[in-house]
Amino acid sequence: MVVHSPDGKRSEYSSTLGRVARFTLTHKSLVIGVWIAVGVVLAVLFPQLETVVRQQSVDPIPAGVPSFQALDQMGGAFGEKGAKTTVFVTMENPNGFTEVTRERYDALVVQLRENFDDVQSVRDLLSDPITARQALSEDGKAWYLPVGVSGTLGGPAATHAVETVRETARRVFEDTGTAIHVTGPAATFSDQIVSAERDLVVITLATVALIALILLVVYRSLFTALVPLLVIGVSLGVGRGVLSALGELGMPVSQFTVAFMTVILLGAGVDYSVFFVSRYHERLRQGAPTADALVYATATIGRVILASAATVALAFLAMVFGELSVFSTLGPACAIAILIGFLATVTLLPPVLLQAARFGWGSPRRDLTRKYWNRVAVLVVRRPVPLFAIAMVGLIVLSLIAMSIHITYDDRQGQPATTDSNQGYAMLDRHFPADVTVAEFLVVDAPIDLRTASGLADLEQMASRVSQIPGVTRVIGVTRPTGDKLEQAELSWQNGQIGDQVAGAVADGRQRKGDLEQLRSGANQLADGLAQLDTQLRLNLTPLADILTQASAAGQQIQQYQPLLRQLAASAPAIDRASQNAPQLAALTRQTSAALATVTSILPILDAAPWCAQIPQCATLRAQIRDLNATIGNGLLDQITTLSTQLAQLDTPLTTVTDQLAATVNSLDSTLSSINNQDLPDKLTELQTGVSQLAAGSRQLAGGVSALIDSNLQQLAGMAALATQLQTSARETAGTDSATGFYLPPQASADRRFVDVARQFVSPDGHTVRYAIQTSFDPYSTEAIQLTNTITDVANAARPNTALEDSHIAIAGFPAINADLKRLLAEDFRLLALATLLIVGLILILLLRALIAPLYLLGTVVLNYTAALGIGVLIFQHILKTNIAWPVPLLAFIVLVAVGADYNMLLISRLREESQKNIRIGVLRTVTYTGSVITSAGLIFAASMFGLMAGSISIMTQVGLIIGVGLLLDTFIVRTIVVPTIATLLGKTSWWPNNETETGTVADSV
Repeated sequence: MVVHSPDGKRSEYSSTLGRVARFTLTHKSLVIGVWIAVGVVLAVLFPQLETVVRQQSVDPIPAGVPSFQALDQMGGAFGEKGAKTTVFVTMENPNGFTEVTRERYDALVVQLRENFDDVQSVRDLLSDPITARQALSEDGKAWYLPVGVSGTLGGPAATHAVETVRETARRVFEDTGTAIHVTGPAATFSDQIVSAERDLVVITLATVALIALILLVVYRSLFTALVPLLVIGVSLGVGRGVLSALGELGMPVSQFTVAFMTVILLGAGVDYSVFFVSRYHERLRQGAPTADALVYATATIGRVILASAATVALAFLAMVFGELSVFSTLGPACAIAILIGFLATVTLLPPVLLQAARFGWGSPRRDLTRKYWNRVAVLVVRRPVPLFAIAMVGLIVLSLIAMSIHITYDDRQGQPATTDSNQGYAMLDRHFPADVTVAEFLVVDAPIDLRTASGLADLEQMASRVSQIPGVTRVIGVTRPTGDKLEQAELSWQNGQIGDQVAGAVADGRQRKGDLEQLRSGANQLADGLAQLDTQLRLNLTPLADILTQASAAGQQIQQYQPLLRQLAASAPAIDRASQNAPQLAALTRQTSAALATVTSILPILDAAPWCAQIPQCATLRAQIRDLNATIGNGLLDQITTLSTQLAQLDTPLTTVTDQLAATVNSLDSTLSSINNQDLPDKLTELQTGVSQLAAGSRQLAGGVSALIDSNLQQLAGMAALATQLQTSARETAGTDSATGFYLPPQASADRRFVDVARQFVSPDGHTVRYAIQTSFDPYSTEAIQLTNTITDVANAARPNTALEDSHIAIAGFPAINADLKRLLAEDFRLLALATLLIVGLILILLLRALIAPLYLLGTVVLNYTAALGIGVLIFQHILKTNIAWPVPLLAFIVLVAVGADYNMLLISRLREESQKNIRIGVLRTVTYTGSVITSAGLIFAASMFGLMAGSISIMTQVGLIIGVGLLLDTFIVRTIVVPTIATLLGKTSWWPNNETETGTVADSV
């Protein structure tokens, strides 16, 4: 439908919205009643939105991120359920850990373990002497109890469980003078939900008060100011009911949903009401009846509001694709709020205004700002370049400040210091290291049992590398229970022990040097003695052998002389002749006696030699010599000597002499026959040969002993040098990481000390090992996040060609969670920022049917965002010394780009309508006519965002300030100066490629 304004211009008119307006005006009581009834019914049928948030709130971080998986894997391996939702019951008593507090502590452990619904695990560290030192402060006045609660981090079940643990702990320690706080990341999220819920009333009241004040200034009428608030109050009740219903049906919600939905609905809904009332008043000033003015306003401005609401709603809906719930849950809720605000504006506001008109309320008043905005418009048209330059310089300078932004992931700083979790943190900081509640673990999961010498050595090598990373202060685990290397397993310590033992052996060897010299001397003496024996045998046994040969021959002669002797016995003359030979016989006897004395002289030597019994020839010879000695002992040779003397003297009667001679010859013949039968000469030769060989062997033995002693003395010198080198190496490498060797013998695994330590760091099956990592960084800082990535890289670099090659290495702990959060935030920013720009850009292109204007409009809203962020960085970071919370930049971007484009859309639509003949006149008229309306809308939306600053959560405060300041920049700088000056300088190029005059077809938008 085409209608004509009083000035004769044709305007686009939505017949559909016109029919809707007529229906609402015709059935005004019904429409108003339906809105109120819907709000009441929803409030009755469904719980309060805050209750739904508590019951249906989703995890702030997806459960499948690597850090959560590492916590789950570690908790499963070590039997520590609820690892990622662990809270710490902190206790402090000025009297210390007394018997009374010990009894209450034990009772608390028992009661928590009996709560199977809310508690999954209780780690009683104080009951174990190994872990008691870390759970009890050095002054003994503070201690803590880790408790794994049910649910997920930030989820409703965990929130309820945290409150249950708090109530239980306070009840158990009542009247003991013990301060009780429950802290930890899960408790922080729980307190944040409670704080956000408590802040909602304050935020709502502050926002309504600011908006009401602005409306009073704009309209200078109490009722006119109250109308938008009444309408938005009804729509807020309906919106809360709709979100409660959708939440009950499964739509995800979060702790920030209620607050953001409230301020967005208040800001956008009141803005839409201001636009509507402005067009309604404009039509009334043109003389139109109240009903017609309301229909006309609905059919014309309602169309533009619809486009604006669609733009903002679609931008918010795009947030549903974010991985982080803080964005994915806010988007749909805010989109619903925008749509409800639009519906209330075009259906509820017209009948309310019509009803008020019957009492003369809501009538327009004289516009007092028209002259001011006219002067501004004239200045923009006359001096576009200087104004543009000044505005751009200011925006760019502010944008440069934004480049110094520091993002914080510390949710503790985002809530008051008086929350229970923050008081618990403060207590721990007074008594314990900074990272007690946000411990970080390096988790190694392997397909093999790592409790082997090679496995432990490779684990220590990895831990050693990690410990050398800048920022890592201590690595605690099975191979380094105190944070330092296990001394007994260090290569340096083992080298020192070996060096000490070698040095001891060297000292002992040097003390026995005299014994070695005695051994050398004894070996030489033995060789010399055997050599002398060999020489004596050669000198004495050779003549003996000749004598024995002669004796054998003599025996044969005696056999031959037997007949002669018989003849001698018969013949005296023959005996006389024998007496003549007596001297020869005496000489022979003497030679025999001397030979036998020489032979028998070696008998003691042979008897004393232990080796003689081992040589058969020597043993036989010794027996024969013993027989000879016995023979000599019988006096045989003496008798022969006597006989020879008697024969020589011939004093004895011949008969006697003959008989004696016969007896003596028979005896000698018997003896010589015995010697001849035993082959004594050959045996003497064998004896002589054996003794010669023994003498030669003993000489070689003496040489070998001497060489061995010399070699041992040389080895002692080398061992002394080795000992010195090992001891020096041990001293120089002790307590350092330069000697990375590690060896723990298999029997050490049975040592009680090792078993106690391993229970804390090695899973029962030996496949999972964890190391506690302590750092010098704030666990929530960007440096800690970067360090987490570095630790992972260094640990993985230690895996190849080791027992850990097929293992999986991960970091478990809050720094790792923040690392995942940072990664997801970057991904969401890229995705959602691009989606927002595409949505806004496409809608601008479709609305304006141009390309150039949408491009510089998008450019200005992005520049406005960076400038607003710069102001936020300046105030919070550089002045208040508080870093920017991680959700703030993306939330501010989406809102400022969508709402900024919304305002620019209203401005540029009116500019195109007014620029059909001359762009400069169009700019002049647009700034003049829309200045007060859009400025009022900007102030109202900014006021709604500033209302967030009344809360106690820093995320709300920072988002409220940055978006509020951004809306003011957009209202007074971008929309008032930058966009009009660009349009003035570009002229009709802004509408390229469709820059033809379109009289009667453009929107009379504002």
